[in-house]
Amino acid sequence: MKVTADDVAEKAGVSRATVDRVLNGRGNVKKSTAERVYRAVFSVNYLTNLMPDASERITCKLDFIFPTLKTGYFNAFVEEIENSAISFARLNTHVKSHMTDNLSAETLAAKILEIGEDTDGIAFVAVDHALVREAVDRLAQNGVGIVSIVSDLSRSKRLAYVGLDNRAAGRTAGTLMGRFLGQHETGKIALFPGRLNYRAHEEREAGFRSVIQESFSRFEIMIMPTPQYDNGASFLQAAKLLEESPNLVGIYNTGGATEGIADAVRSAGKQKDVIFIAHELTHFTRGYLFDNSIDVIINQDIRHEIFCAVELLLRHKRQEASNLHGPQPLIQICLSENVY
Repeated sequence: MKVTADDVAEKAGVSRATVDRVLNGRGNVKKSTAERVYRAVFSVNYLTNLMPDASERITCKLDFIFPTLKTGYFNAFVEEIENSAISFARLNTHVKSHMTDNLSAETLAAKILEIGEDTDGIAFVAVDHALVREAVDRLAQNGVGIVSIVSDLSRSKRLAYVGLDNRAAGRTAGTLMGRFLGQHETGKIALFPGRLNYRAHEEREAGFRSVIQESFSRFEIMIMPTPQYDNGASFLQAAKLLEESPNLVGIYNTGGATEGIADAVRSAGKQKDVIFIAHELTHFTRGYLFDNSIDVIINQDIRHEIFCAVELLLRHKRQEASNLHGPQPLIQICLSENVY
């Protein structure tokens, strides 16, 4: 059934005229109202209505690049792309996913250049490194649209970044941690930092630390050694931490291998003693919320990110100045009582 502008208006709680003004850049519309309209557009999959008739559409080939991690987090993105194949087909667009062996800059840059030889646009999870910037800039000069997702790339010619404001996500985690620990006068918080060439993790750490230092300075932050996205390794690291730190009151994980840390909290019977805040709600992390092995998961809407990236790349291919700049995904706070 065809989705109409009335569906968008109903979802956003505004008039059809307001939807028209927002999508066509006409008139003064409050930023908050425009954000509601944009979110409604992606929520009801109105993108297909923004494209020309089938006879006028340009066939487009787009590629997504994700890192292969032992935690399997990015498999959820691949599954969403596969499940959305019909929606993309309606746009005369073929979207393919690729997995790199790891998060090394050399591997990612080589993959970008390889795929760039036969594509109209690339969306990828960025490693912030000169080799990756060089690969992106080379393809951009050849007219290939490039969008970074989940984690951004600095000083490059990519079209846009689609993903969370990760510094705000880290500050959210810090605020929640401080509030949850309100009954404690002192204690230590262990911070698992992730990879520092991954801007998402670096920004989350900076946001978290700033809030704790500004508002909850009675707690001491311990920076843990960087995990390697291996749940077995993170389990051993967390188990040792829990055994050797009797004054530990909180754990914040900016990146992957969350299940290993949660397993250690559960095995030590520390669910009521240690507040654990992590990122990314998946089939694997969801269950830990229900026995308080994880207290809070900060999540992002991967479907929103995928469709927003596709929209931007399609408009670049059609050489259109886009009026529809999709909003950054909302920071979703997931608790045991609001997930299903």
